Amino acid sequence: MNKLLLSASIAAVLGLTGCNGDSVADLETDTPVEKPFARVVFDPANSDLNLPNDLLMLPSGSFFDFTLNTEGTETFDGGNPEHALSALDGWSTQNPFSINVTLPTGLDIDASSVNGSSIKLFQATQALEGTSETCQAIAAAAAAPGVPCELGDELVYGEDFIASYESGAGTGSITVIPLKPLAAGQGHMLVVTDSLLDTDGKSIKGSSSWELARQDIRTLPLSTDEQLQLQTLVNSIVDVIIPTGIEREAISYASYFSTVSAGSVMDSVKNLQIAGYATAFGAAMTATGGDVATSASVARDYLPQLDVSGDNVSNAYEALNSQLGATYTALQAQGLGTCAELSAAVTASGGSPSAELTQAATFAGPFCAAKRIEAEVKLPYYLSTTNPLGDWWRAMCTSGATLQLMGAETVASLIQAGAVGPNDALCQQASGGQLRDLDLSSLGIDDPRNLTKFNPLPIAQGTNTDDDSTLINEAGTETLGVQFTVPDESVIAMLSAATNGAIPMQTKPDNGWPVIIVQHGITGAKENALVVAAAFSLAGFATVAIDHPLHGGRGFTLADGTVVNASTHSPTDYMNLASLITARDNLRQSASDTLGLRLALNAINDGSGIVDIDTSEVHFIAQSLGSISGMNTLANANTPFEGDFAAFSDMYKVDTAVLNVPSGGVANFLLESPDFGPLIKGSLLAESSEDFATFLRQYAAANDLSIEAAIRPAYIAFDEALEDDARAEIAATFSQFVFAAQTILDAGDPINYAQRMSSNTPTLMQLVVGGGVNDDGTTALTDQVNPVVTALPLSGGIPLSQVMGLSQVSSTSQGDAAQSGVVYFSAGAHQSLFVPSPSLAATTEMQTQAVNYFGSQGNNIVITDESVVAN
Repeated sequence: MNKLLLSASIAAVLGLTGCNGDSVADLETDTPVEKPFARVVFDPANSDLNLPNDLLMLPSGSFFDFTLNTEGTETFDGGNPEHALSALDGWSTQNPFSINVTLPTGLDIDASSVNGSSIKLFQATQALEGTSETCQAIAAAAAAPGVPCELGDELVYGEDFIASYESGAGTGSITVIPLKPLAAGQGHMLVVTDSLLDTDGKSIKGSSSWELARQDIRTLPLSTDEQLQLQTLVNSIVDVIIPTGIEREAISYASYFSTVSAGSVMDSVKNLQIAGYATAFGAAMTATGGDVATSASVARDYLPQLDVSGDNVSNAYEALNSQLGATYTALQAQGLGTCAELSAAVTASGGSPSAELTQAATFAGPFCAAKRIEAEVKLPYYLSTTNPLGDWWRAMCTSGATLQLMGAETVASLIQAGAVGPNDALCQQASGGQLRDLDLSSLGIDDPRNLTKFNPLPIAQGTNTDDDSTLINEAGTETLGVQFTVPDESVIAMLSAATNGAIPMQTKPDNGWPVIIVQHGITGAKENALVVAAAFSLAGFATVAIDHPLHGGRGFTLADGTVVNASTHSPTDYMNLASLITARDNLRQSASDTLGLRLALNAINDGSGIVDIDTSEVHFIAQSLGSISGMNTLANANTPFEGDFAAFSDMYKVDTAVLNVPSGGVANFLLESPDFGPLIKGSLLAESSEDFATFLRQYAAANDLSIEAAIRPAYIAFDEALEDDARAEIAATFSQFVFAAQTILDAGDPINYAQRMSSNTPTLMQLVVGGGVNDDGTTALTDQVNPVVTALPLSGGIPLSQVMGLSQVSSTSQGDAAQSGVVYFSAGAHQSLFVPSPSLAATTEMQTQAVNYFGSQGNNIVITDESVVAN
């Protein structure tokens, strides 16, 4: 039988397609009446399953690509979070999930029995992915996803996960909570044993369907073909568990589930970026008899080119004048509004500047020491330029899972019929011949081109076309504005003289200036980097920055006049609640762009010679969103290539990183964020609650606000007036949303890159925990945007640092090798890296720590002002 059709028939048996449900219901009808037991939910006839569960990978039609099927037979709607799960190849690595139990009247779950004996988790391999003879045999027999063939390591209860149940709650819902991220792109087996008890001391049973299907099919086969198919599936699950010592009858429930892949797509992005260079380098090496320097020079033209505009050189002081407020106004009134005026005044002082001039030079001088230069680079853009709020990354190829299950004969017939797309050659080349670009419409299949670990190559959708005058292929790229700063040696010399050497002179090294990639936060722009460029210039570092997608100069104005720009319009243009798949891929585009920028540093075209940097010493600093997406970038950048690309790993190397106010578990922490939480909750309620929608309209009208501007304050007012029961009902809606949202965002979430990054990148993390005193005399609050802790163990800044294995540093730590750590700030606020107004001392300390960390190649974490650092 065709494997695709077999999978579909099993889906029908399970009731997931709305067909043949009676066959499974008959199992329950035939069960003898007995004294009621509490039973773990497993009712596939009515699509009543505990999640996560890879039975939801069973397709509803003839198409299979190893993604979930949560929309069933409905038309896919990417704006529906439940539907959006269908674009994923697995479930969340970090989100808590529930084991639901049906409770007869008068019974509850014995909370003390919820422990490591009754709830077990294993890593596992499913048959369609396994390579052993055992797995292949099971795959041939079952031909369906979610059928395990091998069990791996057991996760440790209390270390890797816990389970909890509130005594006397009567909900029948046990919560399983990961304490460490589950391995991404990995199969897992959840097992519930008869050690789980009810309040009468009886074992909680499996459902009637489960108990019948659990029976050994070799000795107690069920009667109908449909029942036998379900029994085969359940037996496959149970048979893998029995060798662990758990008897068949003791398995009250088990399910196989895959976690979403995180990293495979970005690994492919990196491979695509370097492939042209690598090919050209190899050809040149052959042609030149192994001349590395000549070959590198020839291949350089296949890198993304960073073209510098030497005609427009300014400085950070004049570029920031509108943001420097009253201080700049006062200096301007003194005739010190430009760097030239400041320099002239210092020169005229004859080495004896007045106190006022010294103060002015101390404030403005560092910004004058940072020359600002504009550049541009063309990088692949995988998001939609025509529908930036409603589309997402797509695969350029047909899924490998689809090709495999279609079979060689069907694939050959499609090729013979000419159903071959324009990217077929690239798909084959980039996948080692595993992927093709095929048109499946003749088979009645509308291919969604979901990106998965079996189909990890994204298609570039940018508006640039290929330029025949260059060697690199610019098709599908977008042109990004790039901002460089480099130290101005003459200004630094002037400041050194004006401060009697307190500011040391800087001389450009022979290899050029070491460079720091600076990435801004949400609603910011690349110009934020100018604020920290002052401190870095004085320390002898260049900086380079680009805008996040949909920020700054990278927004869009659509045909209907809609502005899409998180910097000038709304943060939800990037943090897209209406299309969570788009939000996930905004994060991945940020990471891809920064990765491409790092590569482009190897191909700077600057006729003026101003931007002279040392590409062998590159560092990274980011704030908030930049830190969140930057962890994806850095984990990937510092993972060495293998095979043919291994020689080019250093072209991406980043020496050290400073991550300012990041947080992990994005969907969960945003919902708890004092700043973003009301906006997110209000936006969700505006779509799901007519009561709130009416209140929102009235609130907006009464306060002369647009609907969008009113959402945040209206939600706060609405929530304050709610009764407890109504608040609990709304909280349940939020919980359903965040389960889907976190699962969808997982592929871009820093939690899933934390361990990889910690293994390859020396990192200093900075978190604002509050408790100290800010400049206005108030007590500093903990981070109000990205919470440092939340209700969940894997969401927040501190959990992120713990997954990375970072130890707290509260006093200077110096070493002979690069070290990592996290510093808790008692003063300041979320924006303090770039904005000194909450606490000038905190801003100064954050920047000084970064300077010392980069300057020592990560060997030293220097605490200069302990008054703003928590113990």
